[in-house]
Amino acid sequence: MGVPTMSLSSALLAAQRRLLNLREARQVDYKQSVAVGDHGRSPTPVVGNRLSVISLPEHLGWGSPAVTAVLRGSEAAKRRSQLTTHNSATPQPRNLATSQPRNPATPQPRNSAPPQTCKLYPDVALGMLRKEQAAAGRIWLLLRHYNKEGSGWVSLEAAREKLTRKESDLRVCGWRQLRNLLNQGEGVFWERRNGRIWLRSVAKTAAALDVWQLKSQPVAIPVNALLQGMGQVRAHLYASFHSGRADEAKQARPIARETITAISHINERTQRLYEERAQVRKKRNFAIGPQTSDLAEEQIAWRHGRAAFQLKDQDGRHGRKGKTYLAWQLPNSYTGPHAKLPRGRQKRINRELADLFMKGMMGNDEEMIDADWRQKRYFENGRSAAKVYPQANNPIYWQNNQSCNHYQLWYVLRE
Repeated sequence: MGVPTMSLSSALLAAQRRLLNLREARQVDYKQSVAVGDHGRSPTPVVGNRLSVISLPEHLGWGSPAVTAVLRGSEAAKRRSQLTTHNSATPQPRNLATSQPRNPATPQPRNSAPPQTCKLYPDVALGMLRKEQAAAGRIWLLLRHYNKEGSGWVSLEAAREKLTRKESDLRVCGWRQLRNLLNQGEGVFWERRNGRIWLRSVAKTAAALDVWQLKSQPVAIPVNALLQGMGQVRAHLYASFHSGRADEAKQARPIARETITAISHINERTQRLYEERAQVRKKRNFAIGPQTSDLAEEQIAWRHGRAAFQLKDQDGRHGRKGKTYLAWQLPNSYTGPHAKLPRGRQKRINRELADLFMKGMMGNDEEMIDADWRQKRYFENGRSAAKVYPQANNPIYWQNNQSCNHYQLWYVLRE
């Protein structure tokens, strides 16, 4: 088969001569750069387009510029892909100025998952603190968290494996200490039969702790908080009381330190320590009383002592501008760190507790607490306070809308 011929114009011939001259010039530059810069070492093919142009023969398209251009382009693309594969397989030097060293001890970021929590009734938590059963109560909470299928029992071997093995994610103590805690919580949190730990229900556990009604809203306590030292565990059990007191849309009512001590059997110094550990937020409360007079000032000073002071209303927020009122500091309000959970079966549990109470299993602590602090004296507005005014004998306060993050003001309906 003969090679087709075609007549070439003078302009095309001149362009081909210029192209050949450029190729020869590039070949000379390439050879000189390799000889000077490589210091006598064998030259290595380096760059894509220049190397592919040099290595190809002059004519690939039988005198056709279009075919020659296509063939040269495909050959250059093939060479570039080969060089790219070679460079990716060869280790590249690190730039110490821009690269950051990786610390093997630092965990790599991963998809963030919500922390695991378990349901805790604050009244039961306070019962654990009053009966000094916080250590065994922690085991009860962890076993209930581990027994997610709700069978009501955990084998002794599984409990030992989960709570004492060093590699376990729920390890809290050694095997000897676990045996002591199982003996301590027998009949309160569980019963052991045939190599199984039968977990008692919330109602029976509450009754064994002399808790006869669940009034606070349940909260979600992080499992990680239960895996720390007992001081931190007791702090979270105490803080759950503050977390479950107020409703979602309402602020927690003021409560005195003496009242908290009567409820939890925890002294004021330990209360402050637990609040700091569990990050319980506090807010101060102030009551605004009548205008200043000798008789009113004497009565307020007699009742509230050093907590009373004079408040001058310069902006007229509580009455006529420039008037002076008698005011005093009320107990603080507290907000716990735990999220609230739906009450769920709480009514049913209270009915079970009422049945157990009627069978004669009655304690004394809850009766004292009911008589001491269950009477409501702080209300959200004046209308709610006025409804109980005829029957109430204790002081009545209703909330002022003017407040901030650090304090809350209250008006007095009955002092």
